[in-house]
Amino acid sequence: MSGTIRRDGASVFIPAQRYGNFPSVTAGWRISQESFMKNVSWLNELKLRGGWGKLGSISNINPTNAYTLYGQVINRSYYDINGTSNSSVAGLYVSQYGNPNTTWEQDVLTNFGFDASILQNKIDLTIEYYKKAISGLLFQPQVPGTNGGAATPFKNSGNVENTGIDLALTYHGKIQKDFRFDVTGTFTSYNNKVVSLPLGTKYIDVGAPTVTSRIQPGHPLGAFFGYKVIGLFQNYADVNKSPTQQNAAPGRFKYEDVDHNGIIDANDRTFFGNPNPKFTAGLNISANYKNFDFYSFFYTSAGNDIINSVKGSTDFPQGFGNQMSRNVAVNSARLINASGQPTNVNDLTAQVANPGTKIPMLEKSANFSNSGVFNSYTMEKGSFLRCRNLTVGYTIVSGALKRLHFDKLRVYGQVLNLFTISKYSGLDPELNPGSNIAFGYDGGVYPNNQKTFNLGVNVTLH
Repeated sequence: MSGTIRRDGASVFIPAQRYGNFPSVTAGWRISQESFMKNVSWLNELKLRGGWGKLGSISNINPTNAYTLYGQVINRSYYDINGTSNSSVAGLYVSQYGNPNTTWEQDVLTNFGFDASILQNKIDLTIEYYKKAISGLLFQPQVPGTNGGAATPFKNSGNVENTGIDLALTYHGKIQKDFRFDVTGTFTSYNNKVVSLPLGTKYIDVGAPTVTSRIQPGHPLGAFFGYKVIGLFQNYADVNKSPTQQNAAPGRFKYEDVDHNGIIDANDRTFFGNPNPKFTAGLNISANYKNFDFYSFFYTSAGNDIINSVKGSTDFPQGFGNQMSRNVAVNSARLINASGQPTNVNDLTAQVANPGTKIPMLEKSANFSNSGVFNSYTMEKGSFLRCRNLTVGYTIVSGALKRLHFDKLRVYGQVLNLFTISKYSGLDPELNPGSNIAFGYDGGVYPNNQKTFNLGVNVTLH
């Protein structure tokens, strides 16, 4: 059993908020060494363990976060106060609002589990439950344009909780004396939710000028928030029998009437996606046969959603103005199946072009029923399975090498990111993390996980 306590200070906070105390404690019980376990021959090791600790974070707060700042810029604070055309007077404008109440974000970590080895240490097993409670989440809220453009300070915005189970299972195998192998599987479940917000705050919207996410108790951090697309209007009869929706027309999006009042408006925005995975898992396989060695690593992430912003660029040419024709030409292989207006607009039952398609009709202007509001159309499943590493090597040991003062020489070939299995249509389902409150958006950044081939030599000297 052991414990520690830290007292940390950070000058980014005012003196009254500057210091925090962060204790931690761990304990374990090696049951396998108890006298009552001596006759259990199949159990080689069993240890129960647990821990609790508190950590402090200052995120990426700037040193002036506590203070309201003023600046001078010609086009923002200079004014012709004397009424002549050449007598501008330097003035001041608010460049940043301060928040002296901001203090440490505190992460309370709790975990307990056990480690075991059985069957003459052929199998190793680790199972652990974890809980991470984040109190005083540091967040830089977005404010409306009436704020005047001044930077907003970080503030402690609420409490978030992450819980899950970590599991690792390893099998050490041997076939005769020359062939040995190890297989390790890992699994981590993940459940994230916002527990509470500051008193009087029901939710915090994220995204400017368009809200794309909402921080709200009971929902995961980063959850996508907007209008849920339930299909496309198929004809004018479909428009007439559906809830009233601005700019509704055949070939455009039909949104879900969340509050069931027969009118689609801002009250019908809802949580429609979660960028957090339900679980991640890995599989490591290593083997040695005489002088040959082999290693592979597979990784999977499952259950997360992605906003494919690139798809929004290709499927909504209205965002490119008079570049529509070129944009459509580049993507015609898929967009040729886009919906379109019925040939007979006077026939309420006349079907749209390509009935049943999920691609809205191509238009030159944005409106409420196509790309004018944030909706679920560009959301896709982000689950994937990837072979991260595949390596084969051969070690040369000979008397000639030893005369050159080489203990051994190993040559190897390696392939990184050999393949990825995913239904995601973007370049790479494994995105950069982004911020801690807005993530899961694929803006078309060149992927980091390119297939790479390596040939190499390792030399050990004596």
